[in-house]
Parts: sequence; C-alpha cells; structure tokens
Amino acid sequence: MKSLLILPAKGCRRSRAVLKYLDDYRIPYQRIELDSDEGRRLAEQYQLRASPGIILNGVSLNPMELLIPPHCRVNEDKAREWFGIKNENKSNEHLEKE
Repeated sequence: MKSLLILPAKGCRRSRAVLKYLDDYRIPYQRIELDSDEGRRLAEQYQLRASPGIILNGVSLNPMELLIPPHCRVNEDKAREWFGIKNENKSNEHLEKE
C-alpha cells in the first residue's frame, strides 16, 4: 500500500481540488496542514515549492503536474499513475455532483 501525505494550504484552490479528488476516489492519505509546525518542517525537509505538498512513499511530487490549469482540474492519467486508482474506486457521491 502506498503512503500518501498531503500538506494543504489554507484558502488554496489546488489544495481543495486535490483533497476532493482523493476523497471522491477513496484514496487513503494523511493530512498535515502546511502552516502547522510539522507542516513547515516537512515543507523544508522536502523542499516543497507549491501547495498542496504531495509526498508519496517519501518522495515529493509537484502538484502542478497533477492539476490542469486554469480550473485546477485533476489530470486523470497522472492521478492513475501516481495513486494507482481505477474508475471503480470512485464514490457514487462524486458522480451525483457532476
């Protein structure tokens, strides 16, 4: 099982988009606020330069590779590659909202 850590920033559209996507696909993750003491320490340790911080199996990933501008949509192909998801993982709640 993959270890996924998300460090969202308050008020960040990208952070909200990534968290919603992970929740919709029921992808387990640990959340640590970027502006917390631990979040700042991890941001420095992993040299995070954009929010949300995404650390997968101990490797920092660039959220800009996951999101399609300008609307912060998740790139489905990149998400499948990073998180190993399949369409059947998607919750019905997400389908009803679309």
